[in-house]
Amino acid sequence: MKLASFKFAFGISLLLFNAFAFAEGWTVATRITSVGQYGSNSTFFTTEANVSQCGDKKKLFFLTSDATDPDKFYSTLLMAYASGKRMKVYLHDPVVCGPENAQKINAANFFYVFD
Repeated sequence: MKLASFKFAFGISLLLFNAFAFAEGWTVATRITSVGQYGSNSTFFTTEANVSQCGDKKKLFFLTSDATDPDKFYSTLLMAYASGKRMKVYLHDPVVCGPENAQKINAANFFYVFD
């Protein structure tokens, strides 16, 4: 019985470790499928791949007040959307879910566009 409970506890700890390990880091390369704004301080975008850990797995947003150069990130999103280029963004811990179950990007300063 002791071995079974140890295996169970070990299995649960692996699941929790994997969930937290994924919370921070680069997303997979994905195409941007829409870009928009909520009011004057919040910009959202949706992706082709499931990259978010919130309810809507394809929606992310950032507050322009959190970014050092929000216009640059917004124009990069629009360029990637219009040209069909794939993009990666960096997600930080802790996971913060906002409007419409979108995941917040804590710093919209880390992104990468390619092909």
